[in-house]
Amino acid sequence: MNGTTRPFPVPMDGNNVPVQRPLIPSPFVPYKCKNCRHVNVFAKVEPELIQKYLAPTPFEYVDNTILLYISDFKNTDHSDGCTHGFWDAGLVVPGKYKDTVGGVFLFEYEDVDWSIAAGRELWGYPKKYADISMEESIDWVVCSAMKEGIEIMHLELDLKGECTAEKPSTKFAPHLLLHTFPNDVGPGILYQRVIGRDTNPDFVTTSMRVCNASMVLKNCGVDPLDEFASAEVICGTFQKGDYYATTENGWSFYLGTTVAPPASE
Repeated sequence: MNGTTRPFPVPMDGNNVPVQRPLIPSPFVPYKCKNCRHVNVFAKVEPELIQKYLAPTPFEYVDNTILLYISDFKNTDHSDGCTHGFWDAGLVVPGKYKDTVGGVFLFEYEDVDWSIAAGRELWGYPKKYADISMEESIDWVVCSAMKEGIEIMHLELDLKGECTAEKPSTKFAPHLLLHTFPNDVGPGILYQRVIGRDTNPDFVTTSMRVCNASMVLKNCGVDPLDEFASAEVICGTFQKGDYYATTENGWSFYLGTTVAPPASE
C-alpha cells in the first residue's frame, strides 16, 4: 500500500485534534531551518488603510509602513518539533499593544496543513492555504503566492542594480497576535488573549542585502490584498540564514486578555 510516512512520532494523547492521531506534535517547539531564504518588500500606504484594519483589534496605529514577505522554510528539520518543510507568505503592519510595539499579521499563507494548524491553533497566526514559490538567479529573485487560481502576491528583487533607499526602521517584531477561541454554541468569541512571539534573537544571518523591489497584489475573492496594491515601494531585502525556534524564544509570551474565559461550567 502506497502512502506517506509522518516525519514525526504520532502520540496517542496529543494536545490537538484528533487527540488519538494529532495533526501536529507536542511539543511543537523547538525546531529549526538551516539555509532559509526571506524576501521582504517594504512599502508605504495611506494611514487610514492600516487604521481600518486595526480598528476591530486591540492594537493601536504606529505608522504607515507595511511589510510584504515570502519565506522559504523548506529545509525545516524533520527530526525535532516541527513536522515538515513549508513556504510562508504574508502582509504585516506595525501596531502597538499597551507598551509593546511589533508586527500585526493582516494576511498570512502557507502550503501545508501542519504548519497552518500549528500557527493558528498554538498562537493565533491568521494562516490560510496558498501555493508559494521562489526563483533565484544571479540578477533577481521572483516570488509568487497563488490562491484560488489567482496570483495574490508577486514580489521581485533586483539583485544587480544599485539601491539608494534605506531599509525602514519600523518594528515588525515581536509578532502581536490575537489568540482567539470562537464560541462553540453561537456567534461571538469565547475567549481571547493578546500574545507576542519573537524568534529573531536566535536567527543567524549569513547574508543580507538591500535591493530595489516591486510588488503586485490581487484579490482572489477571499482576502482583499488589492487594497494595498497601490502602496509606494521603498525597497526590499534578500536575507539568508539559519532559523531557530528555541525553547526560550520559540514559544509565545502573554500580553493581555481582551475577552475573559467563561466561568467553569
